Amino acid sequence: MGRAREILLGLLEAFRDAMPGAEFREALDAREGFRPAGRVWVLGSVQKESEQGDQWSAKLAFTVYGPGGDGVREVLDGMIRTAKDSQPLLSGVESGPGAKGAGAVAAGCVLSFFRPGSAGGSGGTKVTYPVEIDGAAYTVTGWKAAGGAFEGGLTAIGESEPFYYKSGGEFTVELQGLSMERPEELEGFTLRLGDQRVMYTGCRWKSLSAGGSGVLAAGGRIALEGE
Repeated sequence: MGRAREILLGLLEAFRDAMPGAEFREALDAREGFRPAGRVWVLGSVQKESEQGDQWSAKLAFTVYGPGGDGVREVLDGMIRTAKDSQPLLSGVESGPGAKGAGAVAAGCVLSFFRPGSAGGSGGTKVTYPVEIDGAAYTVTGWKAAGGAFEGGLTAIGESEPFYYKSGGEFTVELQGLSMERPEELEGFTLRLGDQRVMYTGCRWKSLSAGGSGVLAAGGRIALEGE
């Protein structure tokens, strides 16, 4: 399991314990959104994760949906307090005002995490990390993964403001120092980063460099079971 997703799942569990009146779950499908159920509903996902050597950073995105602004704000504030109390790697919090429409309210926040690298010498061996591409094992010196960035929203009939924001359906991953010959020959491949229980599918290269680094776009992301 990747470090960012491990923190995400731990936070969701902590949120459930602290606020049993709301429902918390991981958003594996970028198209997931508000489900009118008369209660506060929270979706969380890994928005970005980066590893370079022994330096690591990540961003987790959460969207809170509910039938009323006071309840949404109360849950959002409780989530931020819980994260600050339980996560020593938390380095920043961004939150925005809620959008209203058709009796529903949505608000979001992004939690940033950072672990600095150790102060080792510059002459050491470069650290590598395992990845799987189309089921074959390779290594990289680092990666950056981003997805689920908010774009657009759904607006009720007769309303000018969206009542919830949806996220984009494309994920972007940058691989650094990839140990693969002729990666440009790949098209429509799968990618797994380290031991994360998530598989990126429908991948295609957006750019490749001579130094073994490349940026790819993935059309989907699915959870792996039984690990």
